Amino acid sequence: MIGVLVFLVAIPIGATAVLATSREKRNSNLVPNCLTLRSSQATVVAGGSGVILFSCGGNAALTVGKSDQFRPFFTLPTGYTGLKIVNHALGANGCNHGPILVSGQRFDLGGPGNFDYCVGYANAPSIGLASFKVTWSK
Repeated sequence: MIGVLVFLVAIPIGATAVLATSREKRNSNLVPNCLTLRSSQATVVAGGSGVILFSCGGNAALTVGKSDQFRPFFTLPTGYTGLKIVNHALGANGCNHGPILVSGQRFDLGGPGNFDYCVGYANAPSIGLASFKVTWSK
């Protein structure tokens, strides 16, 4: 079964939004938990750097029903330094632990489990951070 998960990330200065859609069935191994992800911070300062955690508010961004390998595909626009997947922890805002995802490289998502996304950024453009997609497939 092929699972596809698409995330759009847009972080202009003063606002944050992440949209997630999935083309896979709910009984698959990889399921997004909401259509709009929430950022751990409301703004990004021009020229600034840091990390941003994306989740479904108090819930995980992604649920994996059982351990399996999936392949993420994405291109990070200017300003982003890396994309991680981290274990979901209620109330957590940090991105200290978790492997860096590499576009096109198979990744073992341990399950069952709940996960959030973290993105690193540096020298944020004055117009904000551009949107990008992450697509997961088997």
